[in-house]
Amino acid sequence: MTLPEKITVIGAGLLGASLGEGLLRRGLVREVVGYGRSRANLEVALRRGCLTEIADDLVAAVRDVSLVVVCTPVGKIVELVHQCVATGSRGTVFTDVGSTKEEIVAALRDLPKGNVFVGGHPIAGKEVTGAAAADGDLFVGRPVVLTPTETTPQEALAVVRALWEGVESEVVCLSAEEHDAILAKTSHLPHLLSCALSAVTPPSLDALAGTGFASMTRLARGSEEIWRDILIQNRQHVLSALELLTGKLQELRQTLSDGDVAGLEAFLHLAKKNRDALGN
Repeated sequence: MTLPEKITVIGAGLLGASLGEGLLRRGLVREVVGYGRSRANLEVALRRGCLTEIADDLVAAVRDVSLVVVCTPVGKIVELVHQCVATGSRGTVFTDVGSTKEEIVAALRDLPKGNVFVGGHPIAGKEVTGAAAADGDLFVGRPVVLTPTETTPQEALAVVRALWEGVESEVVCLSAEEHDAILAKTSHLPHLLSCALSAVTPPSLDALAGTGFASMTRLARGSEEIWRDILIQNRQHVLSALELLTGKLQELRQTLSDGDVAGLEAFLHLAKKNRDALGN
């Protein structure tokens, strides 16, 4: 599947700018139009070669474009796609990079005028944001989850697959529900844990904080706006993951309270075994 010569990226932050740079540097598209709320950030993306053009408004951004990638916080995605469709888009394939999928896919399932939405989520990134941190190799070897429905046209799915395979990602297809349940455990819960640890440890103790504490709290540096929307949209799956964690913490607390050396060693062994299996 060949990509269109011209695509639009709405939101040229870390993911949007990195995608644009990766596509242009590999010669997969000729033009990447950027649109977003921060003109200054868009100009950084343009100077860095992540975009070839900045659109002044949404109408100009989606004019004569058959593939649009929405790279905004998840709370804005549905509204933006509907606004694009309202400008007169026909036969356009929309996709996104959002970390939640169920609510978004359900809201964009049946678009008018031949427009199609294919949910997407590249599992890649950094704790920093903005076009200044863009990296055209950010997605190399990283999984990208696509969440087609039973009514998704195969041609639309093929275009979005080609987009991500073009920047050397590993594409996986899941249902939106499967995606959200898994990411609650592997991404959203870890972020909450990082924030919780940071929140209960005052800066007055920083002088005695080691590299382990820095590693554990790194995720807490992420954007509040982005993570607020993710956690609210996926709250049911995150709550389920929190219940599992709470149960394990209660077991651990009892083990320590009892002075159960064998139980504590078994817990630490299982944790190490599972982490070693991750490999990196």
